[in-house]
Amino acid sequence: MITYFNLPISRITSIQITGLNLLTEKEIYEKGKLHQNMHYWFLKASSLENRLLELPEIKKVEVEKKYPGKLRIQILEQKPIAFLYSKKQWVPVLENGYLVQKKTDQIVMNRPLISEWKNNDQLPTLARELAKVDPAILDELSEIKNEPNMIDTNQVLIYTREGYRLHVHLDELSKKLNLLSSILENLKAKTKNLGDIYLLDSIRFEEYKNSGEPNNEN
Repeated sequence: MITYFNLPISRITSIQITGLNLLTEKEIYEKGKLHQNMHYWFLKASSLENRLLELPEIKKVEVEKKYPGKLRIQILEQKPIAFLYSKKQWVPVLENGYLVQKKTDQIVMNRPLISEWKNNDQLPTLARELAKVDPAILDELSEIKNEPNMIDTNQVLIYTREGYRLHVHLDELSKKLNLLSSILENLKAKTKNLGDIYLLDSIRFEEYKNSGEPNNEN
């Protein structure tokens, strides 16, 4: 048996990794303690999966061993749900709230931009709420920030690509935003003017006062 373990057929000679955008193969090798010619029989798929799941960028991972000598790792990464301006660059905020603090050329900035955010401890809550928003509605959001001049840091200001401003509480964000399509449909039947939409204790609309410009005093 000892002789068999030392034969080339008992070694991993092929490692295939798929699903990477945020992470690199080098990071997977390092976290998984992988290398070519490692023992095939000594590697436990479940143990490798658990190690890789410690990476905050990974949502799901499946490891498959195929004899002789093949290892396949299929990774599902956390999705970028928004982008935060941090250290002079826009970095992805993943759906679990994790900030990817490195340059990632593979990511297209097609999600809302978070600016003037006061409390990074609230980012996981914001990310979880955004992850529950209908993708079609999420595509219509251009910028997210804390409501300016508000003592209540739970209140969020959101700009849409059409030019509306949405006012909503962070802990109700997904619930209220998922109503946006029907709210806009009813609103546009009454007026073509843009304005502030308050999605707070009650829902109300206020037109911008000067030629479609936002009201600065809100």
